[in-house]
Amino acid sequence: MNNDSLSPTSVLTSVEEADPTPLEMSSTCPPQRHVMFLKTHKCGSSTVQNVLFRYGLTQNLSFALPLVGSSLKSNEKFMTSMIPESLLPPDGKVDIFAVHSRLNAEEHRRVLAEDAKWVTIVREPASLFESLYTYYGIGRWYKLDLTELTNFPMEKLRALPRFGKTLGNNQMLFDLGFDADLSEAQLRQAIEELDSLFDLVMVAERMDESLVLLRHLLCWSLHDVVVFTKNARGEGARTALDAHTRQRLREMNDADVRLYEHFLAKHRRAVLAFGARRMAREVAALRKLRDRSFEDCGVFRVEGHNPFPKFREYSGLVGAYATASEDEQCQRLVFSEEALLDEAKQRQLSLFEDVGRARQRSGPDV
Repeated sequence: MNNDSLSPTSVLTSVEEADPTPLEMSSTCPPQRHVMFLKTHKCGSSTVQNVLFRYGLTQNLSFALPLVGSSLKSNEKFMTSMIPESLLPPDGKVDIFAVHSRLNAEEHRRVLAEDAKWVTIVREPASLFESLYTYYGIGRWYKLDLTELTNFPMEKLRALPRFGKTLGNNQMLFDLGFDADLSEAQLRQAIEELDSLFDLVMVAERMDESLVLLRHLLCWSLHDVVVFTKNARGEGARTALDAHTRQRLREMNDADVRLYEHFLAKHRRAVLAFGARRMAREVAALRKLRDRSFEDCGVFRVEGHNPFPKFREYSGLVGAYATASEDEQCQRLVFSEEALLDEAKQRQLSLFEDVGRARQRSGPDV
């Protein structure tokens, strides 16, 4: 197995006995309960989201959630008013923010604890744009396939309108709150600001290494970050990019290329600082847990039409997982994004409604 997730305690114990890599964090490192995850489009962010939601649900933490759908208006910069009051804790602060939103750091801070760890994820820009273009059917809107699109003059490519006012060139930079057409000086400043803001920038092409770095940043156990790849297309739903098309896409997304290469280099330095052999051991242990979880939870892949609603992803282009297990953790491993958000939403609505009733019964503070 190359992609997958969480695991029961019995699995954790058996893997630890077979491998000396410590799966739990030291008791001197308290688990981090406050996380800001800026969910970037088509960067593997749904996989990371699954990790964060599973942990939060297990630990009874609160989430930033929309009343409808799965995002908080990612075509506009985030404002706290986008989160309905009925889904906010009494103090207005959430433990975990892990749904799509467009970065607006000052507004995000207003709904987060001061000690929140800030995390996001990047992906190689040509691959990202191909995924974006195919997954969202942007070609039908432009009436051009990807090869035809990239034969346009570069100035026209860079001036294309954003699909749904959200999706287009330099997508990562846009998601991270910046204009897609920054000057050289503005781009340098933007990258510096993002480097300073985020405690960890994960890299989609280095997902397992990134999950290990995430678990150490948050002081979580290795089994907390075991995950099956979410919302990923099968090979048949991908457009193969020849060298010319890939190069044109990189030119079209040149600001994202600069952003990506900056954080890829930073990731490589982080792995070296962590220790290459130590990283290899933890990645191997993570993959063992993932494979064992797949077996112990009775997980199976579903391609094409998915007859299981709670495991059904948004698009038929992506593969999904399902399980017949009644175990709560096993089910959350393979839940679709919609199912996980619904569970969190229903629990939060009920909890905060009960808190409101209790306050009404006790009367005003004096």
